[in-house]
Amino acid sequence: MKNTLSCFGLTLVALLLPAVLSAQSAGDEAAAKIVSKKKSKKKKKAKVEQSSTEDDALDKKYSADLKEKPAKRYFRFEFKQHPAIRMGKWFRMDFRLKFQHDFRNFGPEVSTDEGELSNLRKFRVGIQGYITKNFEYEIEREIRDDIGALFHLRDRPTLALWRDVYGNWRYFRRVQIRAGQFKIPFGMDQMHNSGFIYRSLIGNFLAPGRDVGIMAHGKLFDSRISYQAGLFEHDGWKAHTKDHERSGEGTFAGRVVLPPFNLFKTPAFLSKAKNLELGLAFTESPLTEGLRSLRGRTWVITHNWFDRINVRGHRLRLGGELNWQPGPFTVQGEVIRVRDQRLGQGIRGDDLPDLIGRGWYFTTGWVVTGEKPAGGIVPRRDFIKGRGFGAVQLAARYEQLRFGSSEHPGLPSRSSRAANIFSTSERIATFGTNWYPNRFVTVQFNAIREVLEDPNNAPIPGVDTYWSKFVRIQFSF
Repeated sequence: MKNTLSCFGLTLVALLLPAVLSAQSAGDEAAAKIVSKKKSKKKKKAKVEQSSTEDDALDKKYSADLKEKPAKRYFRFEFKQHPAIRMGKWFRMDFRLKFQHDFRNFGPEVSTDEGELSNLRKFRVGIQGYITKNFEYEIEREIRDDIGALFHLRDRPTLALWRDVYGNWRYFRRVQIRAGQFKIPFGMDQMHNSGFIYRSLIGNFLAPGRDVGIMAHGKLFDSRISYQAGLFEHDGWKAHTKDHERSGEGTFAGRVVLPPFNLFKTPAFLSKAKNLELGLAFTESPLTEGLRSLRGRTWVITHNWFDRINVRGHRLRLGGELNWQPGPFTVQGEVIRVRDQRLGQGIRGDDLPDLIGRGWYFTTGWVVTGEKPAGGIVPRRDFIKGRGFGAVQLAARYEQLRFGSSEHPGLPSRSSRAANIFSTSERIATFGTNWYPNRFVTVQFNAIREVLEDPNNAPIPGVDTYWSKFVRIQFSF
């Protein structure tokens, strides 16, 4: 009972707080409009290219600060997109908060360590900003364990408390340097939220995630081609073992994204395809010997349908991605292949065929209310306050993840030292509806259908199909 009351209490705060924040923001915007109407000076509009990276979003956000007229107060607090402290034009600190709470049920019924009915999924606080126009920073920490204990909420404990902690030096816009802890540039779905409650299988189990490192990045050819290349201490959080040990050593990663129909003059009938982006990415890292391969897990109760096996040598990831967002529509797809070497892992110390993990997904979406999804969905008319309904998006995704051997000598076996690993896979279909009452709150409804190829290694032996229904309430600024 206490858990339910606490949960609804936090939900109520999440729904009411945006109204207060929006009112303050609306007042500031109204005052700015009155001042601008009194002045009839004309300004030229600058063309802004669409961005597919988080650092480009920061460039857009903070470039407006440089164009502002001198403020009456040198030190000031403001609330436009986020609560922020400003000092002239050389210092800015935005305060960030992300809250997510899930309600769910499963069919057939299964037990889980994350709570049958509800689960505090995320509660993060952070700061983000710049010190002079040439240095940006971001610090974010997960505090859901502390909040869960305080309000007696069910949550899954995490040891990954510090999330993004990095600085970005951007004196040369085309060659910027980022250092600290952040996401390794691999996997579009892992790097950017796709609008579903859960990431795809390949985004969660094949992509590396965050790690400590240094990376060069930027945009070339009139900001048409973006690139990222970096060195990292390990192989990312997603590859860690049960004891939170990293499976890979020093990792080199690279990623390039370009719009093929925007590099040259195209016919009029291809104008809608100008914002279509294609990307390629890779990572390479040495593998520490042991049970350190990647694994496959279900979303139902995070049940392992493919366990870790013995590996040694090198890990190579290859990925391709497609992103197209014409108007209110979204079309996305990604394919990833991972090769883990198994040198000297045979019973007699002989080399075994490589372990191959491969998968793909295809996503489509439509914002029914007409807003553009590129850069994040912001309702044209807020619910209640704006005398509207907010924004509504329908989305669907189909995906597969498979593990097996690169070669198939002899009979397949489940042994971690078998030459021919028993090949198995999982397919998932996800159907979602996202409601954005205002820019601070998102309510998501997802129905997930999972089908396991091997029913003998399922949460319920002999049952290969599972349905999960989720409702997520998210508040962020």
